[in-house]
This record gives sequence, C-alpha cells and structure tokens, in this order.
Amino acid sequence: MTNDASGDAVSPVQGRAPRMSADDRRAQILDAAIPLILEAGGEVTTRQIAESAGIAEGTIFRVFDDKNALIDAAIARVMAPEATLAALERVDASLPLDEKVARIVTLLHDRVRGVVAFMTALGPRDHARHHGKGHDGGPLGEATSAVESLLAPHADELRVQPATAVDYLRILVFGTSMPFIRSAREVTAAELTDFILRGISREGD
Repeated sequence: MTNDASGDAVSPVQGRAPRMSADDRRAQILDAAIPLILEAGGEVTTRQIAESAGIAEGTIFRVFDDKNALIDAAIARVMAPEATLAALERVDASLPLDEKVARIVTLLHDRVRGVVAFMTALGPRDHARHHGKGHDGGPLGEATSAVESLLAPHADELRVQPATAVDYLRILVFGTSMPFIRSAREVTAAELTDFILRGISREGD
C-alpha cells in the first residue's frame, strides 16, 4: 500500500505484485504451490498457482525458469529435513524411554508420510526426474544422529545398542509408511511405538 497526498492508503496497481526479495517471492509461490500439487499433482498449472498466491502468472517466471524448476523447488522443500531435525532437538532428553520413542516415531512417521503423499501426487515422471538429487543416506538417514543421541541415555534399557535400535526404528517407520509395502490398513504412530518397544510376542512367553 502507498499513501496519496491526503495521506490515505492507495492500493497497488491491479495485477502487480508488491515488491519483495527473490527469496521471499519464491517462498510465497511455494507456499501456494505445495497444497495445489498435493491435490492435482504435476498437472497443476502455473496460472492456478499464481491465483492462489495472489500474483500475476508472469511473476512466477521472474524467480523460476519454468514449471519444472518450480516443482523441483517444491520437492526440495518437502524433502528438506530441517523442520524434523529441529523438532527432534526439542524432544526433552529427560523423558522416559517409552514417551521419548513415542515422540520420535510420531515425528519420523509424519515426515515420511508427508514426503510419500507429495511424491505420489506428482507421479513417476517427476519422481524419476528428481531421483538422486542430494537425498542420500537411506530412509530417514538425516535423523540418525539426532535419534541415537536421544536413545543413548537409555542404553541399559535396550536389548541392542542404541545405533542398532535407530536402524530398526528407521526401517519400521519407513516400511510402514510405504503404501506398496504395508497392508491396506494404516499403521498408526502409537501402534508402531508399541511394537518397537515390545515386539510381537507376549511378555513372559
């Protein structure tokens, strides 16, 4: 908004996006694009994204070379581990093992499900085009160190070394989040936590 000679607010020129940095503009566009991609996949149009962001369609191409570049940036944001790692760092180190594992599993479960839903919405073409672009370390590999640090104080409560426990936890969280691996029934984070802590056999059997 600007002011006229009388000091009253005047709206920007219709169709012209307010000035902002290129990084802020990219973030604004991605904020609009990601929910639309979840709904429509790669068929979403730049016009739809622009309308959702409240900008002219041409504004998109000032900060992204083309639609593929925009989709790649959306994939990179969805796959970025920073938010999950920050949430793991906020887990109270003094919690008992069962509560700590419950929080870890919930965070990792949500992360994998979010990535899977997004890539499934995009489909194999965009998945293949983006495959191998800096996401090494296997399923949830970026969380290994943080989770191991959280489990380390409970080494005497674990049947295996903390590092091995992290491997099992990662495999189970990842596997039960994959629609092509798990059964048709959804496995909740609470169920998975109980299984990780107690296994499949009855105590005392």
